[in-house]
Amino acid sequence: MIVDITVENFQQALIQASMDKTVVIFFHAAQVPECQPMSAQLEQLIGADNSHVDLARVDVADPQLQSLAVQLGLQALPALVAFKEGQPVDILEGPQDESALKTFLKAYLPNEAELLLDQAKQMLGMDPQAAYGLLQQARALDDTPAIRLTLAETALALNKLEETRQLLDTIGMADQDGQYQHVLARLELAQEAADSPELRELEQKLASSPEDLGLKEELAVQYFQAGRQEEGLQLLIEILQKDLAFGEARKLLLDMLTSMGADPVASRYRRKLYSMLY
Repeated sequence: MIVDITVENFQQALIQASMDKTVVIFFHAAQVPECQPMSAQLEQLIGADNSHVDLARVDVADPQLQSLAVQLGLQALPALVAFKEGQPVDILEGPQDESALKTFLKAYLPNEAELLLDQAKQMLGMDPQAAYGLLQQARALDDTPAIRLTLAETALALNKLEETRQLLDTIGMADQDGQYQHVLARLELAQEAADSPELRELEQKLASSPEDLGLKEELAVQYFQAGRQEEGLQLLIEILQKDLAFGEARKLLLDMLTSMGADPVASRYRRKLYSMLY
């Protein structure tokens, strides 16, 4: 958001806003010619739709706002003050080039991993597979609890129950917030649903007849539908190792791998399949 501070909106646009994100205050005056180019550069660097930083402009020519510059001890214009949780945390005074502005803002603007995380959150409800891919990229750049937790939520949306559990297990106590509890509760419900009497009956039958490829194929499908993808893939690989032309095993495996997209587990099983075929 880019906003011009007034006496009327001061509390909401500056103090309250700084409780949720960084607010960069730009102190300027029309009689200082260096202010105009800096204003344009800041608008471009921060942007109107930034979810991490707001730009709040203060015209010190307004007598009602001059006291704010005085309280902050500013000595020169233009000036930048980074505001967080109602307090100033950094100040930059005097005319600055674009490089200096980028250096000042770097600590408050999102990095590439955070931008990918934001994009993934926006896409999660519409296209969880695409969100999953973005989060994998974000995690490769910066393996943070926030990224892992959203990846767990996305994996659950894709019915990847094993991966969801593994990701949740990496979240420490300090980061087990409301989102964590929500994903955990949904996972437990999904796991209960996945452990159906029909599935357990198939497992018992296969345990009694471990060489029955038809039972393995049936159980593989049940596993996959229940979110136990890797167990299902492994059973189909075992079938193909015995008989490459058995039933629908090869087609089922290819369909499953296609549905999993760029999932690392899928990539591993693609390699196993290709090593048998070629």
